[in-house]
Amino acid sequence: MKIPASDLQQTDMPASQVFVIKLMVVLFVVFSLLPYGISWDYTGTSALTMEGSITTKLEWGGLISVAAYILYQHWHITRRDLRALNPFLVAVLIWCLLSSMWSPLPGVTFKRAIQLYGIVMIGLSIQMAPKPLHVLIRGMLFTLMCILVLSAFMAIATPSIGIDYELGGAWRGALSQKNELGQVAAIAILLWQVLACIEKIDIRLFLVGILFSFFLLVMSKSSTSMIITISTSLIFHALRKRRIQSDYSISRILLSILCVVIIGLYVFYMQESRFPTWPELSSPIAHIFGKGSDLTGRTDIWELVWLEIRKHWVMGLGYGAFWLGPDSLSQFVISALHWIPLQSHNGYMDILNEQGIIGLTMTILCLLTQIVMLVRMSHGDRVQSAFWTAMLLVVIVTNFTESSLFRGFGFQNVFFIFALVAATTVNRRLNTSNDSIGST
Repeated sequence: MKIPASDLQQTDMPASQVFVIKLMVVLFVVFSLLPYGISWDYTGTSALTMEGSITTKLEWGGLISVAAYILYQHWHITRRDLRALNPFLVAVLIWCLLSSMWSPLPGVTFKRAIQLYGIVMIGLSIQMAPKPLHVLIRGMLFTLMCILVLSAFMAIATPSIGIDYELGGAWRGALSQKNELGQVAAIAILLWQVLACIEKIDIRLFLVGILFSFFLLVMSKSSTSMIITISTSLIFHALRKRRIQSDYSISRILLSILCVVIIGLYVFYMQESRFPTWPELSSPIAHIFGKGSDLTGRTDIWELVWLEIRKHWVMGLGYGAFWLGPDSLSQFVISALHWIPLQSHNGYMDILNEQGIIGLTMTILCLLTQIVMLVRMSHGDRVQSAFWTAMLLVVIVTNFTESSLFRGFGFQNVFFIFALVAATTVNRRLNTSNDSIGST
C-alpha cells in the first residue's frame, strides 16, 4: 500500500519548530497580499516601488532569517532537498544574480535576486514540517478566510476604503484592488476542496466557507478570478480522480488540449487561408466578460517595451532594473502613456526584457521540468499533484496578462516558487520511501 507523500514524515522536528513553520505560512500570506505597512492609503506609491522600504525588510527579512535557522538545524535534509531542486530553477536564480554584472542598477538587481533566494529558503523550510501539504493548506486557508472576513467588514463599515466606486462599486476590501480580492476568494475556494480531500472536515463548515468565499468573489466583480475558480476546480478534480489514472494522465490531458487547439487553427486556415489574428481569438471571450480585445490597453505598453527589448534581447537589461516608476529606465513608457505602469502586463515579455532570451529559455525549461515532476508525483500522491498542477496552469496562463513569475514578493510568485520546491522535495521523499520499502 502506497503512503501519500503528504503523510510522509520529512524529519523529526520539535513542536516549537512546527509551530514556527505554521506561523511562517500565515505571515507569508499576510505580507504578500495586504498593503505594505498594513496601510490603506491608495493615493500613495505602488507596493512595487516600496520593496526597499524598512517595513518590507523587517517582514521578509525576518521570515528568511527564521527559514535559514530551520534549514541549518536540519542540514542533512536540507542538502538532499537542495540537490533535488529543479535544475532550471537553480539556473534562473544564478542568471538573475549574474545579471547584476551588466545591469545599469547593479545594487537593485543584486538585491532583488537575493530576494528570490530567500523565497526558496522559506519554501524549503516549510517542506521540513511533518505533513507539509496539510500545514500549508491549513495555514493558507485560515489566513485567506481571515482576509476575506476583514474585507467584507471593510466594504460594509468603511466603503470609502473597501469599495472601488471608479470600477462600478467592485469590492476590494482589505486589499489593494478588486482583482486581488477576487484572487484570494478563488484560491480559498480551491483550498477548501483540497482540504476536504486530504482530511475529514465538517460539511457545514465546508459549505459556509465555500459560499462565503464565492460571495466575495462575486462582489469583487473580477472576471479573471471567476475563470481561475472554474478552471482550477475542474483541473483539480479531473486529475485527482482514479478513474483517469494512468502513467501519463497529465500528459494526455495537455496533449488533448493541444490537439483541440491545432484542429481549431487548421479548420480556420482551411476556411480563411490565413491564421486568426489576436482580436479574432480574444474578442469572443473578452465580450463575454465585457472587456475589449486589446486587453484594456496592454498592447500599447507591449509596443513600447519591445523597443527596449531590441536593445538587449540576448542577455537582458538586468533583473528587476526596468520597472521602477518615475525617473527610472521605464520613464519613456510613462511619458508616452501619461500614467505610471509598473509592469508590461505580460510576464514573459518582462522576463525577456530584463533577463534576455537566455533567461526566458531557462524559465520555459523550468516550467516544462515542473510538469515532468508533477507527472512523477501523480504516481505516489495524486491529490497533491492535482493541486500543484492546477496552480501551475493558472500561473502560466495569467502570466500572459499580469507579470508574476520571478517578480519579487508578490503572492503568485512566492507561491509558484513554493510549488517548484514542493514538487522536487515530494518526489525525493517518495523515491526515498520506495527505496526503503524495496530494501526490506
